[in-house]
Order: sequence, then C-alpha cells, then structure tokens
Amino acid sequence: MVWRADLPEPPREAKAEMQQVGKVHYSTLQILGGSCVAIGGPWVLTSRHGTEDWKAGSLRLSFPALGKDRYRVKKIHFPKKGDLALIELTKKVAGAKQLTLFAGNAAKKGQRVWIGGFGLSGPLRKVGLPGEFHAGFNRVDGLRRGKISISMSGEEDPTREEQEAIITAMDSGSPLFLRTKKGWELAGIASSASNRWSPEVGDRASFARVSQARLWIKGLVKP
Repeated sequence: MVWRADLPEPPREAKAEMQQVGKVHYSTLQILGGSCVAIGGPWVLTSRHGTEDWKAGSLRLSFPALGKDRYRVKKIHFPKKGDLALIELTKKVAGAKQLTLFAGNAAKKGQRVWIGGFGLSGPLRKVGLPGEFHAGFNRVDGLRRGKISISMSGEEDPTREEQEAIITAMDSGSPLFLRTKKGWELAGIASSASNRWSPEVGDRASFARVSQARLWIKGLVKP
C-alpha cells in the first residue's frame, strides 16, 4: 500500500475482515509474489495474472494474522473472463470466516472502500520493501473498463480519507471491501495500479469485480 506523504501512515494491524488477507508465495524459494484473501473454508480469491503462469504445487499461501501455517494449493480455478482466480487449498484456513460477496451490479461513485495488502509500502514515490501489511480507505471513482476504479484524491478534496491508501506492486490479488448497509462486503480483487510518474507505485488503481463471478464462485464453493 502507498499513501501521500502529507497523510498519516495507514494502520499495520489487520482487523476484522482484513485478518483474512494473505500472501502468495512463488516457487520452491517461496518468494512473495502477491496478496490474496481467504473467503472461508479452503477457498481463497486472488488475481488471475498473478497465478495463471504457476502450477498449483509451486504455490504456498500464508495468512499472518491467523497464524504461522503455510498452505498448499490443491487446484487453481479461473472464470471464463476477468482478472480473478479462485484457489482451492488442501485444507481449510484456520480461523477464516465466511466473507460476504457483494452482489450488486456495480459500486457507486463515492462509496467508501477498505483495502489492504502486503505489497510495497511507503509514501507515494518513496516506497519501501514489500511484505509488511497495511490497510487503508478510499472512495470509488466509478467503473473503468468494467473494473472498480479508485485514485488518490487532491489535497483540497473534502471527501479525502484521513487514512487514504492505494495499491501498488505485489498488492495484486488483495481485497477491496465495499461499505454497504450490511457492513463490509467483498467487492473487488486488486488488478492494476499506475500513473505517469511511476507505474509500479501508481496513484490510480483498478479492481476486478467479484460480482461478475459471484455465481461461478458460489457454484464451486459449496457448504
């Protein structure tokens, strides 16, 4: 996660739904390659682009806020379209609760969102190393190419969040929770971030919409 230098650093402690955000580790060296979110049982959502070139046996997942276990991957499922991947683990994620998937057609402009991941972290354009969790807030800009779009707000924007943040490299696969009347619902999975100064630590980001694959997910994730 990155944030503006004139704003407070977003929290490092994972609370509530954010406790289920995890790390995706690549190859036998177990290099951090991205983020993910446990949605209940042995099921985990992440990005397609971060997993489609890897075999299930080459990945390990961990959820630091829920314990020290590293989970083996049984199978990776992909929908027909969209930057989503549903990972099936060999066992349930201990302590992970069933998350509510947003069922609406689209997030509305101005709706509050909660994002968190293990990517590069630091003030915009002065980021540090990846691997440390941060979570912050933002507001929906709208839809761009079918994805939920958010961005860094201007200094004079009255709607700017005090703990505003945005995704960056290795936050791919991390969740976007949308604030609804029912509470925080999982609405997006981090897909990309870029800007004209530094594409890997952008001030604009997009999230694949969970609602577009909700029925597909429910067809696989059976009670």
